[in-house]
Amino acid sequence: MDRKKALFIGIGFYDYDQAIISEFNSFGYDVDYFTEFPGGIPYRYYLRTNNMDKVISLRERTSMRIANACKSGYDLIFVIKGECLSQAAIDKIKSKNPNSKWVLYLWDSIVRIPESKRTAKNFDKVYSFDKADCLENKEFIFNPLFFRREYDRKQYGEMEFKYDLYFLGWYHSDRLKLAKKIVSFCKREGLHSKVILYTGYMNYLLHKVIGKELKGNKEYLVFKTITAKMNLDLIMKSKATLDIAHPQQTGLTMRTIELLGAQKKIITTNSDIVNYDFYDPQNVLVIDRENPDFDTDFFKTEFNPTPDQILFKYSINEWLKRML
Repeated sequence: MDRKKALFIGIGFYDYDQAIISEFNSFGYDVDYFTEFPGGIPYRYYLRTNNMDKVISLRERTSMRIANACKSGYDLIFVIKGECLSQAAIDKIKSKNPNSKWVLYLWDSIVRIPESKRTAKNFDKVYSFDKADCLENKEFIFNPLFFRREYDRKQYGEMEFKYDLYFLGWYHSDRLKLAKKIVSFCKREGLHSKVILYTGYMNYLLHKVIGKELKGNKEYLVFKTITAKMNLDLIMKSKATLDIAHPQQTGLTMRTIELLGAQKKIITTNSDIVNYDFYDPQNVLVIDRENPDFDTDFFKTEFNPTPDQILFKYSINEWLKRML
């Protein structure tokens, strides 16, 4: 039986795209992969300085590079976000692949990437992790994020806890402000916490020179990304993990679903989590962004295992199968 062919245009976020390619392979697809985001320091600099003319120019150049490099005869064109793909590049890929099925997965909220509404018109099917966006856009199909195979709790035995509360995330919005409040609360309550925020070193130096928020807060920061393996190890050695969702985002984060797979407790700012089928107040604690103090009894109870039939729906295999 001939294997199918897919063009996968991803976002280059950690090693998630590689995990998705592995799942495609398991479904009988050979995959050509590109990331839609321009690489290199100049692009990140232009984004940080809001030089949109340069940003758009680099995005268009990268898009056309993909369009020129990709082949003909794909059974499936699968794109995550599509934030950077130019219309000219989409048109060229379509001209080379007139019979392909086009599927878009929105891994971010429309309010954060409004370009998605323009991009979505080019696709046969559009899926989104954001329930609110699906309610407002009837052509969108709700498909929450996934946990990868290494987060399956069944692979692990009992582990000794090192931390009560752990957090890892990119520095943005009010994350540092909120993380500092929670660290102070944990110290008052005798809880052992570990908070790590990632930012670029140049961004930190800029804040330090002009006196912005990061100045004087180096203890919370790292300038090199934490590996997925190290992050998973810290999750497993913590009683609970903190999720600070972007204030403009309502869909559940990747961290939330991974913690579900790992069957670990979560403390989150996302109140919509109570509307999901896996919600259990013994496992999930919702906190207020402005006043993040919480009942420490949450740490004293064991995790209540999620039924297998619910847990299975959030695996990466099922996530991809729903779109194929």
